[in-house]
Amino acid sequence: MQKLLLATLLLGLAYTGFSAESQGVLDFRNIFWGTPKDSVWRDGKKLNFEKDRNSLIKNAYTLTNDDLMLGAVKLDKVLYIFNDENRFYKVFLQGSLEQLEQMKFILTYKFGDFRNESYVDDSHIMQWLVKDVTFTLKEITKARFELTIESSWQANEDYKKNTSVDDF
Repeated sequence: MQKLLLATLLLGLAYTGFSAESQGVLDFRNIFWGTPKDSVWRDGKKLNFEKDRNSLIKNAYTLTNDDLMLGAVKLDKVLYIFNDENRFYKVFLQGSLEQLEQMKFILTYKFGDFRNESYVDDSHIMQWLVKDVTFTLKEITKARFELTIESSWQANEDYKKNTSVDDF
């Protein structure tokens, strides 16, 4: 009886660990992928996103007094990016080249070694694929690093809609 109980307990723990890992990255700073821009709350306060007029990225917003630290990495910029329906799906982070190794350490520690690597012009690009979220770390030689965190939330939603069509 004790062996059966122990086996059941071990299976339960293994299942719990597996399901937590299989969920992937559900949010960035407690903002869940797909959340409408006007419905984001943190610590009981509604967040007001301000359009970044200097960004070349469409639908890029900032938060006043946003935390520019990610672990021990000092960031220069954090942009929250929304799709055309104003739903959150991407984050753009920028920092100095001196912070690159720390950022790479964070990503490698959390997600293992990067999956893809390429060199384009003056950039070294590394990608981590975590379920339906892609982390792209770009080292721009002699300039800075850029990290893009992008959820395929919209593609998953479209798939659900397209597989449940009952018009015909």
